[in-house]
Amino acid sequence: MSPLIWTEFRPDLGKFDEFQHFESAGGGRVLQSLYRGPEVPIRLIMTANGAEWSELPLPDGFHVADLGSDAGASIDMAGDRWVAFGWDLTRDPHENVGREVWFSDDQGSSWTEVNVETPQRSEPLPPYAIEESAVLEALAWGSCLVVVVRTSTRLDLEALLADRGLMPTGKLLNFWEPSRHGFTLTFIEEFPSEGESVRPSRGRWRQHKQDVSHEDLGLSIRQQELLQKRRDTVVRIYAGDGPSLPMTAEYERWVYKITGTASAEGIVLATQGEWQALLTSADGLAWDEDPLDSVELWGDGGGDGALWAAARTRKGMRFDRIRYQDGQVPVALKEGVKNLSSFAAGQAGVVAAGLTGRSARREPGLMQTRVRTAGRTYTHSGHGDYRADELWLGWSRDGDAWTWQPASEAFGVDPRRRISVRLAVGKDFLLAEVSDFGMMWKITRDTYIPFDPSPTGDGHAVAARRRWFMARVG
Repeated sequence: MSPLIWTEFRPDLGKFDEFQHFESAGGGRVLQSLYRGPEVPIRLIMTANGAEWSELPLPDGFHVADLGSDAGASIDMAGDRWVAFGWDLTRDPHENVGREVWFSDDQGSSWTEVNVETPQRSEPLPPYAIEESAVLEALAWGSCLVVVVRTSTRLDLEALLADRGLMPTGKLLNFWEPSRHGFTLTFIEEFPSEGESVRPSRGRWRQHKQDVSHEDLGLSIRQQELLQKRRDTVVRIYAGDGPSLPMTAEYERWVYKITGTASAEGIVLATQGEWQALLTSADGLAWDEDPLDSVELWGDGGGDGALWAAARTRKGMRFDRIRYQDGQVPVALKEGVKNLSSFAAGQAGVVAAGLTGRSARREPGLMQTRVRTAGRTYTHSGHGDYRADELWLGWSRDGDAWTWQPASEAFGVDPRRRISVRLAVGKDFLLAEVSDFGMMWKITRDTYIPFDPSPTGDGHAVAARRRWFMARVG
């Protein structure tokens, strides 16, 4: 296979010039987002050809199911029915997890809210117990909607301690663990209020431990069980044409992430957490379970019938393709690549930015993005910057045959310059957003580098030139 030909271009974004962060969205589309902090609804623009962009209408108050400025937009656009999940700022302004799910049958012109039919509890929650739910995945399989909800029940121990008079003044509960006659509680100093000056102190964060018995806490059997296990977690799958969805499966497992896709043959859900599994279904009603091998990174926008996964091995980076009936199949191993700074998939194949040499020893995501709004500054991690000759671009149509090239050659930059690359996949094209940070400074051992540890320190701004590239694939 011949290396891709990347052509630089300047899109005419007009009023969308502030939007950033490419994201593959399925259905041959690519998104960009405008993030103004967790208190403002997110805005998205989309393209089907890489050059012409239009704003994607979203449900009122919609925010992605994550506070990060570079979080995925939690939208499935792979089919005729679009699905979005997140939370509504007009209802829950302080949330940061998915609460609501919407679907659209007219490409975003109108949205209908989904109602999941939560089963009735067999018994009421005990005092101080809190039940929290979050939507972890939502997608469409034809006209069928599939929504996965994690519900966790835990004991609000801090509130219980305060009511029992066992909460030390000026302390915060940090941790607890079972002991021989009850529990050992670990407290730390209360955080200073906003604007309060903090005098450096070696013992400021010193931990304070306290033993309490079951009698001191006055716990019921059910409360003791919740405290011992820390949480009871149930993962429920809901499926149907909507807007009301019945529950079709239930698992008493804890997961932190679920990634899904659908093809003409069926649906695949990959779970990660204490439970690592592949769940497959031909109708959304009956589900089969198979083991899931290690996955460190998912390809963004990995819908369109396949999930793409990557994991490190002793020799390099392993790439897996996951489809209904096929399961998880290792399709390629790129020796020498030990990390990925960007990984995306879509109708035009799968593309990755692999790290080699010294760059491979750095964890991706060390570059900071600062968003200032309403007098506050939100700082989020983004894609890191690396030497152009140590950053390699790989592309494959089907995952079996790959072509690789150094980013310095692909984008025509000096191999010594430090760049970051964000990739996205459309219908018949690939997009690359390249930020150029210039040459790496040479710092001698005795060079003095000032550091301001205060919360108000603005750090040192780095102006990065942003360039756009497109590669067409037949």
